[in-house]
Amino acid sequence: MLRAAPRQDLYLRQFHPNGLAGARPRPRSREASRSSMQSSYDYIVVGSGSSGSVVAARLSEDPSCTVLLLEAGGSDKSLKVVMPALGQSTMYGDPSFDWRVTAEPDWTRVGQKDYMPKGKLLGGTSSINAMCFLRGSAEDFDAWAALGNRGWDYASVLPYFRRLETYEVGESQARGASGPQPVGALRSRHPMSDIFVKACVNHGAPFLDDVNGGSYEGVGFAQVSQRRGQRFSAARSFLWPASKRPNLRIQLNSLAQRVLFEGRKAVGVEVIRNNRPESVLARKGIVLSSGVFGTPQILMLSGIGPAEMLRQHGIDVLIDAPGVGQNLQDHAGTRHVAWVDIKTFNMIRGPFQKLMAGLEWLVYGTGPASSPMTQAVLAKKLDSGDDRSRFSVLFTPGGYELHAGGTRFLDKPAVTAIINVHRPHSSGHVELRSSDCRDQLKIQPNLFGDERDVATLMKGHRAIREVFDTEPLRSHVLGEYRPGVAIRSDDELGAYIKETAKGIFHTAGTARMGSVVDDRLRVNGVAGLFVADASVMPFVVSSNLNATCMMIGERLAEWLASGAR
Repeated sequence: MLRAAPRQDLYLRQFHPNGLAGARPRPRSREASRSSMQSSYDYIVVGSGSSGSVVAARLSEDPSCTVLLLEAGGSDKSLKVVMPALGQSTMYGDPSFDWRVTAEPDWTRVGQKDYMPKGKLLGGTSSINAMCFLRGSAEDFDAWAALGNRGWDYASVLPYFRRLETYEVGESQARGASGPQPVGALRSRHPMSDIFVKACVNHGAPFLDDVNGGSYEGVGFAQVSQRRGQRFSAARSFLWPASKRPNLRIQLNSLAQRVLFEGRKAVGVEVIRNNRPESVLARKGIVLSSGVFGTPQILMLSGIGPAEMLRQHGIDVLIDAPGVGQNLQDHAGTRHVAWVDIKTFNMIRGPFQKLMAGLEWLVYGTGPASSPMTQAVLAKKLDSGDDRSRFSVLFTPGGYELHAGGTRFLDKPAVTAIINVHRPHSSGHVELRSSDCRDQLKIQPNLFGDERDVATLMKGHRAIREVFDTEPLRSHVLGEYRPGVAIRSDDELGAYIKETAKGIFHTAGTARMGSVVDDRLRVNGVAGLFVADASVMPFVVSSNLNATCMMIGERLAEWLASGAR
């Protein structure tokens, strides 16, 4: 029996030059000439990523509130954005989509220089990420609140997680069913993912029916920010429906240089467009949502940061804020890769195979082209006496190498388990390279500044080796590619970890709540300036960051709409 194809006209609406009748609105460019540009708004939001898209869309729900959204990158109108399989494999390292951020040598890892993809288009990194929609653990947010950040415990943030999503299974106490962001299960689960999950359960891990149900201890299948097999970035979910509102202006290719102040009140933003500076004013407030690197850079260029460093770059000090740029965290991860006897995603290589995968995605919204890399997740606590002694695993039914030039797939069937430090002890920092906003920051990840994180990864590797030696996975493993069977002792495994570990692109914390901003996300020491993005996290949550960043945007938007200043 032939199955009816779900409508994929969203694909046609996006790329057909004439669109379709009743097509969902795309964001208008609104790149008006200088002479016709409005000079002031109620709010200016700087950055259209996971948080900024939410803030701008929610504020513009009030027709009396005018909102300007500034995005330094360009349009998200690309097949590479909407087709999941083209995300990491083609956009990472492409300067049209990616800022191609590179860190300084990290001498806690024998001088490695990390490449860090960051989205350079509408939707920010939510337009190029792996689409894993994971909230992390309830314990993460309770720990934020325990640090003195009132109202950030899990019970307080849960309503905002529920508000932003439409979970395909339906509404429950933990899940929402009427929000702009679609969330659901993988459309096409690879058999190796089921085999991995069964092996984890047989090894003793609890099975999680819903990895976003509050508990994040156990193993389960990833959930994704997709609908009908297509990526739904924060921009597509929140900004596309809002784009026809006359009170919302979306301005692309506009790089924020600094915040303008009258005394200590933020009143505007200086922007570079077409290589020329322009100024635009805000009557009620300015929200920085430029991410873990962009936000501290704008703060420092605006005179808010470590005073000595600002003076070194000729920047007048408005607020001596030594916490700006500090507390950089990421999940340090290393790979366990095994050869297997089942064809995996990296073996879809020839033109005909790729064509067939593309056609299945186009017609049905299923198949390999609908799948992100990560299909299953495992989270495990190692030491009952140390709440931060945890690791997690992102499982991919494919073998690959990531680098600044893109993705290289292995030439034999393989599976990859990225083992990462769940709650790192280590932290790094960022600092200005110059007073030019076009220059990247100096980024020092310091991933293994605390040796306890190395110890966590060593235990994680040993645990995963046991999982791979557990049925039913054991019967399908043909050999270990990385770390390799020769690496056994603590010294050998520790050396492998330090030589190969990288941040897995979950950077957070550089404008930390409780230091740079208060628990209502107001920048300390000034008025009218707010931050909503991963930089405000007191410490990185124990999962991918997209869902948490959207929740942060929901919270700030509600506070601003209720009159917070």
